[in-house]
Amino acid sequence: MKSSSKLATAFFGVLIILLAAFFGLFFGLRFLSAARDLPEAQVNLRLKVEKGDTAKKVAALLEKQKIIKSAAAFYALARFPKIAAFVTKESPEIFVVKSGMADLSSSMDAAAIYKELSAGHEELVSVSIPEGLTVTKIAARLDGAGICSAQDFVNAAAGMEGFLFPDTYSLAPKSAAAKVVKIMRENFYKKAEQVPALAALLNDKARLNQVVTLASIIEREYRSPEEAPLIASVFSNRLERGIGLYSCATVEYVITEILGRPHPDIITYDDLKIQSPYNTYLNAGLPPAPICNPGLVALKAAAAPAKSDYLYFQLMDEKEGRHVFTKTLSEHVKQGAIFKTKKASR
Repeated sequence: MKSSSKLATAFFGVLIILLAAFFGLFFGLRFLSAARDLPEAQVNLRLKVEKGDTAKKVAALLEKQKIIKSAAAFYALARFPKIAAFVTKESPEIFVVKSGMADLSSSMDAAAIYKELSAGHEELVSVSIPEGLTVTKIAARLDGAGICSAQDFVNAAAGMEGFLFPDTYSLAPKSAAAKVVKIMRENFYKKAEQVPALAALLNDKARLNQVVTLASIIEREYRSPEEAPLIASVFSNRLERGIGLYSCATVEYVITEILGRPHPDIITYDDLKIQSPYNTYLNAGLPPAPICNPGLVALKAAAAPAKSDYLYFQLMDEKEGRHVFTKTLSEHVKQGAIFKTKKASR
């Protein structure tokens, strides 16, 4: 009996030691896998994980950068996913380090860090597309940024001039051109839905094309945003009366995009005589399609022009970008003529 009692005592002693060790390990790992800092004191790190980087290497770097408390504990959870799942209550499938970009902070626990590391986010490039660029000029910017080849973009964007929204985009290097076009086109419709006068036209393809074409001309003509609705009113009044738009921007488009000549500083009288359906000095009404990709200022103006009796406008203050608006040809002639173009970047 004494022997049995001693065995039982020894068994329970060992059991208590094992339980203490287990709970010590469990709570120790829980503590070491918890967030290192509160959000207000967090350390942030944008980490590029290279192909072939191991969890051990990444863990050492994260401890050095003060993102995690213990590289050993972090690596142990990565090495034994079932234990990690038990400790962190996260699925073991997330504990795989993949190459790519990871945005980490010391306010994230081990599970959140592993989830970010396992996502394998592509490294993105930020590229800004200003208002008023044509498809070919957008293509050149994307090519220069390493997003996609200019020719591939031009091919993918065929027939979409005017509907590629100017914005700052974060895109992956060597993207498929069709994917980039899709992103920019979807952005156009997303922005259009936020403008009531424009949103009302989204189910009327013909009318939408007309408004976007008009907006593309306004984009290339206005210099001061507050004047855009007045410029839109001039063009709208001329369209209603069957008068040619007489927009230098359309002639500029013919010179640069159709004839492939360098961007002119001024439009000459000979330029006004160039035969093209896009030349609004020779043809009444809108050109066949948009001449650039307009931004919200021009789109809003085209969709809801100001009310006026103006039929003419003339640039009078190049520095301030101010125009004079007139109702009659005689008033317009008195103002003189300035045929200076916008810069190619616009």
